[in-house]
Amino acid sequence: MDWRRSVGTALIVFVAMTAFAVPGTVLAQENDAKATQLERSLDKYWGEKREIRTIEKRLFRKDTRLQASLYGGVIPNDDFQLFVPMGLRFAYYLSEDIAVELSGAYALGFQTRLKEFLTAEIEDKQVGAQVFLTQEYEWYGMVNMLWSPVHGKIGMFTSKLFHFDFYLAVGVGVMGVIADPPGQAAEPRSETPIAANIGFGTMMYLTDYMALQLDYRHFFHEFQGGGGGLSYPAEISLGLAFFTNAPE
Repeated sequence: MDWRRSVGTALIVFVAMTAFAVPGTVLAQENDAKATQLERSLDKYWGEKREIRTIEKRLFRKDTRLQASLYGGVIPNDDFQLFVPMGLRFAYYLSEDIAVELSGAYALGFQTRLKEFLTAEIEDKQVGAQVFLTQEYEWYGMVNMLWSPVHGKIGMFTSKLFHFDFYLAVGVGVMGVIADPPGQAAEPRSETPIAANIGFGTMMYLTDYMALQLDYRHFFHEFQGGGGGLSYPAEISLGLAFFTNAPE
């Protein structure tokens, strides 16, 4: 009879353990499902917060395109005169990085107050001297090579990308100069010295057909006001550039 009692006791223990284990298993499965759902919700939330905006391909292509720029600037490195050039640039892009450019500008000249000040001082102190503006710029025409070694993109307000180029310029041409050497009774004369120029600039592309152009050029030519030497006017300009249709 002892073995029957032992078997009965074992059955009772097994049934009791099964009764307690099943709810625990169901509860554990429910908790696992809720945890998985919570993890998915958190992944979705942080995924939206951590969304990465990918840099897209270049907005523009320059190879074999023509560019026309209208610009205005200032030549400020003359103590007696301030020149304001206004002109046009035409460029043809041999490749994405290399272009040939023709540029020309007419310069408006304005005298500073330094001449008036010195003239007044000379007259007040009765000094036997005069103030001469020995050369003035009227116009220039240049042929340049442009090289764009740097291309980039700038993000604005996390949603707008602006494409830009940084370029170097070097070239040669002529400048129209009015020469008035001091001490001569002759009338001022027009001269056209050969001039070289170097510079750099950047193009900020607004669309595939239009860009802002910020440019710096330094010119070098023989001084035309007598006495020899070298003149080196510097020009800072801002322009609006337009491009022809992009190639297919």
